[in-house]
Amino acid sequence: MSTTTIRYFNEEGLNEFERIIGEIRNGTLNAVPEDLVYGSNYTELLDPEVSIEMVDFKNKKELVPYLTDRLTLRTNKHLYFDKGMWSWLSAFYFDNICPVDGHGKRKVNESAFYLLRDPKNYTKYYRHTLAYPCRIYSELGDSSKIFLIGTFQKRGEITEQFGAYQEIALNKGILDAANQMYWDEYKENLKRGAAGKGAGSARRLVRIIRQYQMTYDLNSMKGNEIVELLPQEFAKWKNNK
Repeated sequence: MSTTTIRYFNEEGLNEFERIIGEIRNGTLNAVPEDLVYGSNYTELLDPEVSIEMVDFKNKKELVPYLTDRLTLRTNKHLYFDKGMWSWLSAFYFDNICPVDGHGKRKVNESAFYLLRDPKNYTKYYRHTLAYPCRIYSELGDSSKIFLIGTFQKRGEITEQFGAYQEIALNKGILDAANQMYWDEYKENLKRGAAGKGAGSARRLVRIIRQYQMTYDLNSMKGNEIVELLPQEFAKWKNNK
């Protein structure tokens, strides 16, 4: 198991990584070159130094807690917005977050999945496949588990709906309410139908929550208190069926 020291891309490295992503997407290249990941023209060592392992992490549930712990993000919150570091980590773990399929191809998503160009632009920030879930996990711990399901290739309906609104995604009470209704402890995944579009679904919850934020102080409420506020359409989920 190989160990390396975390680096970060300088501006030249960020530009080159964006170009490389485009080539991989077009099929003219199939992997991130080692020279980009380790080259002194493109990268510099993170200070203080932090070592990580090249492990075959299968999903966010494995890699996100690992990186959060290695970076001690809970006490180093300034790293949440380090575009050079998160972009470099995406390049380093590219085989994990953008794996080769059975035909030797990669399904490359939009560049914002891998390249954290403008970390203070939340609509772009939440799309990053590592920076965003690591921040949510760092801030909210187990309450963030609905953001850690599935593969790196798809953010999933929950992440799309909840993640689009910072005041929802970083609210522990709201996420605890969602977990209380939609999380299946036995399967360690969402309950069937939670990610749909019908009555009582997570999509509907976001719409209701946005309305409630205008009249209730949801920041001061616990998850079960928020659940009790919800209308009849959520009865099935509130009763944990």
